[in-house]
Parts: sequence; structure tokens; C-alpha cells
Amino acid sequence: MFFLPPFLLFFLHWSLTVEARHGIYLSVIEISQSEDTRQTKLKLKTFPDDLENVLRLFEKELYQPGDIRNKAESILAYFSKNLLIKLNNKPIRLKWAGCQMIGESLEISFWFSEKEKWQKMDIKAIFFTELFLTQQNIIQIKKPGVDTRFLKFKAGDSWQTISFPVK
Repeated sequence: MFFLPPFLLFFLHWSLTVEARHGIYLSVIEISQSEDTRQTKLKLKTFPDDLENVLRLFEKELYQPGDIRNKAESILAYFSKNLLIKLNNKPIRLKWAGCQMIGESLEISFWFSEKEKWQKMDIKAIFFTELFLTQQNIIQIKKPGVDTRFLKFKAGDSWQTISFPVK
């Protein structure tokens, strides 16, 4: 007869339970520039339990449980450190626009304004990868008059760059 040590049994049970509850770690962000090219909106779709777990780790002992939709300051602070964007080599600062439940997922919205035409965008989207090793972040970039662009990030990825035609 084969016996497993108790800690190994616990780990095996825990990992199978986690995978059964939530087998995929994926977030999708749509970055879309307005027609007048003065403002850019970001919409991120994720699972609320993933965000809560990451905020708990991010804030450590400061984290207070509660409705995730009421944690604007914490969410903005977390994404400001883990979703980095440079436009024409200048870092942009995300601004809070809100969040809402859509079915089982959470849609978080940010925005930023720009004063110059997009020539180059550098992105580093490493959010959630510190907790979920299989996390993947898909970025969809929509700019008027330009084909939609896509980027994919996973743990360990660095900056990725997209260049835009100058008109």
C-alpha cells in the first residue's frame, strides 16, 4: 500500500480544488483612443476573486475585505504598478473611471489623456502574474484609422512596443 505524507495530501487536494474552481487565468484589456484622439479608455475584464486575491497580497495587512467595486484607490494603485504604458517614450498615468459586474466577470475602466499623436506605445502588463503563474494578459489596441493590434503577456515578460503610422 502507498501512503503520502499529510502535507503532500493537503497540497494535492488544494491544487486540484483550485483548478476545479478556476481553471484559467486570463485578463483582457481593450485600449481604445477616441475619435478626436484626445482621450484613451482602458477596459479590463477579469474575475473578481482573482482581483481580490491579488489585492490581498498587494496590500498585505492593510487589506480589508468588502465589495471589490468599492476599492477604487487600491485597484488604481495596483494597476499603476503592474500595467505600465509609455506613449512616445513618456509614461502615462492611469485615471480611475469605475468598475461594474458583467455576469461573472468584473469590468474595470481607466482613462488617460494625450496631447500628441501616437507614434509609439510601450506596454508592460504583468498584473496578476505574481500570484497566478499561468496568468495571461491580452491587450487589444484600437486607434481610429489603424488596424487593431494585439499583445499577449505572461509571467516574466518585459516591455512590448507597437509603432503607429504618423499622418
